[in-house]
Parts: sequence; C-alpha cells; structure tokens
Amino acid sequence: MESQPEIIVAYTHNVSSGGVRVHRLPRPGETVRAIGINAGIDCGKGTNVAVAASRIGANVALVANVAGGEWYTHGQAILRQEGIDDRFVTCRPGAHKVPGCMLIDDEGNNMIILSDEEAQFIPERQIEEALGTFKSAKYCITGYELAEDSVRIILDTARRYGVKVVLNPSPVPSQKPDFWRDVDILILNEVEAAYMLELACAKTEGDWLFKAQALQRTYGCRQIVITLGADGVFSLDASGSAAHRNGYIVDATDTTGAGDGFLGAMTARLVAGDTLGEACQWANIFASHSVQKSGTVSSYPARKEIAQLFADTVRKNSTSPA
Repeated sequence: MESQPEIIVAYTHNVSSGGVRVHRLPRPGETVRAIGINAGIDCGKGTNVAVAASRIGANVALVANVAGGEWYTHGQAILRQEGIDDRFVTCRPGAHKVPGCMLIDDEGNNMIILSDEEAQFIPERQIEEALGTFKSAKYCITGYELAEDSVRIILDTARRYGVKVVLNPSPVPSQKPDFWRDVDILILNEVEAAYMLELACAKTEGDWLFKAQALQRTYGCRQIVITLGADGVFSLDASGSAAHRNGYIVDATDTTGAGDGFLGAMTARLVAGDTLGEACQWANIFASHSVQKSGTVSSYPARKEIAQLFADTVRKNSTSPA
C-alpha cells in the first residue's frame, strides 16, 4: 500500500543556477563588482522545504503550479529522486524565466529579490483536491512566495480538513493579514518578526519572549518560532512554554536555503513526535550544516548522514568549554 504523506508542502517549485557572489552586499546607491556565480543548486522555497523534510524521514507531498521549461524539468527530477509525491505539481503554459536576483557575500549572507512571476498562484480546485486526497496529513507548510490569495485558500482548506498549518511569511506581506488565526506555527526570522510587529503597530522593544507573545496575541497563531541566525532559535508553544536553543559556530559559506531547511526539518521532527523545542534543536543542527556549502538542496545533509551529524554536533557542543 502506498504511503500517505505526513506533510503537505503547498508552495513554490523551481530550480535555478546559483546566485551571484560578491565580496560584500551593496549599500543603497552603491555598485559592486561580482566575483563569480555561486556553485550548487538553488530551488524555490517549496522544493527546499520538501527535500529537507523528506531527508529527515517524513513522507512528503508537494503541491505547486509552475511555468514549464528546463528548470521545471530539473525540479521534477529532484522531487522524484528524493521520493516526494508530485501528483499535485502542475505545469501551466509558458516558459519559466528568471525567478529573481540573489547576491551572496564572503560571509555567506544573502540578499534576495523575487520577480513578480514568483508570486505563484495555485488554483483553488487543485488545493481542494490535494488536501482532500491527503487529509490524513499532520501538517501543511505554506508561505508568502505564493500569492496571498493562494495562502488564504490553503489556510481555509487545511482548517476544514483538520490539517495543522505551518506558515512562513517570507517575503513579508505589505498589509496586516486578518486570516492567520488558528495557524499552528508561525515561523519567521528576526527581521520578519520585527516587521510583522511594526505592521500591527505593536511594540518591538523587549526580549524574544515579549516579541513572541506579542506575535501570538496579535495574529492569533498558536505557536511562534523565530530563527536568529548564529544566535540560534526562539520558540513559544501553545502552552506558553518558551525555549531558546543556541546556535552553532560554523564557517558559513552560503546561508541561502538555510531557513527553508530549518522549516522542513523542524516539521518533520514534529511529525516524529518531538516537542517544539526539541524539533527546533534538530532543525538548528540541520541548518548549521547547510550553511557550510553552496546552494540550497545541494547543501542539505544526506539522509544517511543526519543521525550521525546530530549526535556529533550535540556531543561536540556539550563538551566545548563555556
């Protein structure tokens, strides 16, 4: 009997060549010279998240509606290689062109601009059929690389089928959303968290507990996860229990896709039975290894490596001097 997906990723799907390498990111009004093209494979958020969750061990399905062309073909090959259910990945007419621009500096930091084409729309009927078919799934992951109308439909449909939603507002919306209530997990980075608080005219001062509680209260989401880069991750669960997991010191080459890897790994560990704090620790380790290589899915640890990487990282950090 065919395994049913435990995680539905309703998101974007594409594959492109690597971003542009620069010594440092430009300031406003400044021109900088490129020093090369980043090695590795870069994918859309949905592809990255699905691959990360699958490598952690979850059964995953991707739902997407993308333009055709060579990059679409490469994307489908990646999904099949990773064992990801692609029956609800549809190809609309038209060749997929340049998805946007990405700059990566010497420290691995990135700056990403998405083209309008990346505001991909998934038809309502496709969303309904996918979630109806996979209604036994535990989580549905989505976010704002999709058009907001699609995000709204996904949230409403998942709610009807009793599937928990993990939402990543990246890029952040231009207006305060009024339909995030009952989202199970809102996951954002520290810049996005500050912006969403400002958008709601909420106070941005205070520690991470204060900010997470403000996000929880303002948007009605049950649980909050804020990724902090090298400083780790802060989580606040539905019971009010908070946890700050420290980051891991590594030589970062390229941070592109690390957040997507974190998102997929965290959700897969929740499926495996971890608490939110435990899942964040796993995801933190997964992301810390991905930033040491170029690309997105090409930087993610292989499935056979993950358990040993986790054990080695925990042991190394537990024996390191304070």
